[in-house]
Amino acid sequence: MNSIGVIGLGLIGGSMAKAISSHSGITVYGSDASEEIVKRAVAEGVLAGRLEDHFADIDALIVALYPTDVVDIILETAPRLKKGCIVIDCTGVKKSICVPLSEKLSDMGLRFIGGHPMAGKEVAGYANASADLFTGASMILCRDEHTDEGAVSEASEFFRSIGFSLIKVTDYDTHDRVIAYTSQLAHIVSSAYIKSSTLEDRYGFSAGSFKDMTRVAKLNEEMWADLFLANESSIVLQIDELVNHLMEFANAIEAGDRDKLVALLRDGRVKKENDELAEERFKKENA
Repeated sequence: MNSIGVIGLGLIGGSMAKAISSHSGITVYGSDASEEIVKRAVAEGVLAGRLEDHFADIDALIVALYPTDVVDIILETAPRLKKGCIVIDCTGVKKSICVPLSEKLSDMGLRFIGGHPMAGKEVAGYANASADLFTGASMILCRDEHTDEGAVSEASEFFRSIGFSLIKVTDYDTHDRVIAYTSQLAHIVSSAYIKSSTLEDRYGFSAGSFKDMTRVAKLNEEMWADLFLANESSIVLQIDELVNHLMEFANAIEAGDRDKLVALLRDGRVKKENDELAEERFKKENA
C-alpha cells in the first residue's frame, strides 16, 4: 500500500492516522466533520492532505465513525474510489455493517473487510488519539463469501505493521456473539454498577476493585447506545445469563447456604484460572 484514507479522526480514526504516519511509510489522507481537526492533523504532519482531494488515489480506506453513519458514508464514497481499493470499517458491531456492504462493494470492484480494532480509552476525540494505541492489540477482520482473500492478507500485513500483535479472522455472526460478552456486557455492567445508592458513601472505602468495575462507565453514551441496539439479540442473551448467575449468588446468600456459596465462588475462580492458561496458549500459538 502506498496511500490510505481515513474517514473520522476521533480516538480510533485519529490513532489509525497517527499510527500509519509514525510506523509506516504509507501516505495518509484524512477527513472529519471538523475541518479544524483536519487542519490540525495536517499541521502536525499526521496527514499529507485532505482525503476529499485524493479519493481516486488511495489503495485503502479506513472508516472510523458511529455505527449509524458507516454504511451511508461508505456507499456515498465508494463510486469515487479506484477499483481494487480495500475498504475497512472500525465499528464495534459487524453484521449490521457487513450485510449491506460486502456484496454491494464487491460488485463495484472494491474489496470490503469488516474490521474491529480491540483497543480504546475512556476518553474520545482526536486530542486523545495516540500513535501507539494499537501496540500489542488484536485486530478483528470479518470475512464472508464476497471477501477477497488477497485483501485479507494485505490488511493483516498492514495492521501488523502499525502495531497490532494479533489478527483474528472470523465471520460477523461470531464477532457479534462474542463481542457482546467480552466488551458490550462489560460496559453495561459497569454503567449499572456505578448507579448504586451507596455510591455517595463510598469515599474512603474503595480501592482497586471499585476502580476496575467502574472504569468503562466513562463511555460515549451516544456511540454505545447505537452499538447495543445494533447487536440486540446477542447482548440481551448475555444480560439474561449474567442475571441468572447473580441470582444464584443472591439465593445462596439469602438461604445461608455456605456450601453452595463456596461452590459458586470456586467455580468462578477455576474458570478464571483456566481462562488465563488458555489465553497464554492462544497467544503462543498465534504469536
